[in-house]
Amino acid sequence: YPCSICKEGFYLSNSSADPYDIFENPTTYCKDCPRNANCSAGTTLESILLPAGYWRASPSSTVLYECGRFGGGDEARKTRCAGGPEAGGNGDGYCATNFTGPECQLCDA
Repeated sequence: YPCSICKEGFYLSNSSADPYDIFENPTTYCKDCPRNANCSAGTTLESILLPAGYWRASPSSTVLYECGRFGGGDEARKTRCAGGPEAGGNGDGYCATNFTGPECQLCDA
């Protein structure tokens, strides 16, 4: 069975693709990791790792948003937007506890 994962710095755009197709055509399936994201070897579009301070709308999006400060400094945006590999519902998985919504702007009390 061929190696069907993308190397570090890339993500697999279609995790249901045939492993032989991925092996034969890696540039078709392995895409550059989005700026400010972390893609270790074996990362898929759904498992792209977001650093604290960033948010994306869904696990199928490659667009990362830097969370706004909303009156605080860098620490405030990093506190609200925890990052991580799981989008959850509508990107809420990237939010810290008690925050929700786009860029984790809303209180979830």
